[in-house]
Amino acid sequence: MEKVKSSFFTAKNIAMLGVLLALVIVLQLFGLVIPMPGGTSMSFVLVPILVGGMLLGPAAGGLLGFAFGIVTIFDPMCLALMNYTPALAVLTVLAKGTLAGLLPALLFRTIARKNKHAAAFAAAACAPVVNTGVFLLGCLCMYDAVEASVGSAFNVFVGLIMINFAIELAVNLVLAPAIYTVDRIVEKRIRGREER
Repeated sequence: MEKVKSSFFTAKNIAMLGVLLALVIVLQLFGLVIPMPGGTSMSFVLVPILVGGMLLGPAAGGLLGFAFGIVTIFDPMCLALMNYTPALAVLTVLAKGTLAGLLPALLFRTIARKNKHAAAFAAAACAPVVNTGVFLLGCLCMYDAVEASVGSAFNVFVGLIMINFAIELAVNLVLAPAIYTVDRIVEKRIRGREER
């Protein structure tokens, strides 16, 4: 018998992607409205990006991350950096968002072949590492612009980013694997009912 490949563009997948996309946009806008000290903002938005990447694959994770990056362009820190290096500031936030969705989904897919629970935790840890790492790398490339934006408090700025990173990591490690596990349980139950 011929094995039929499942299509990504099923009604269920498109609906799930739409809900996650809306959640990404709302959570990031909410994060922009309530900034943290030092002009940073909390990225609880990484959780739906992670869940989308784990459930729908790397392309969905990258798309959700890209949407996160687009909204992040309007972050006060990014807007301040755009006064000095607009192209690099936009490239940094788009790259950090896209990679924070794509790389954890690829990592999940690779590790899930052996252990899905370990894969969920690895992906949950990977997202804030990539998000913060790419942002810090971009800040180093724009050091003069960042220094002009935050003044002589560059070390304080980096410290606040690291506090933000620690909070994002904790939230992701708690929520993303839990949400993934709940989704898998619900999906198994639905399949069980359909087979009856």
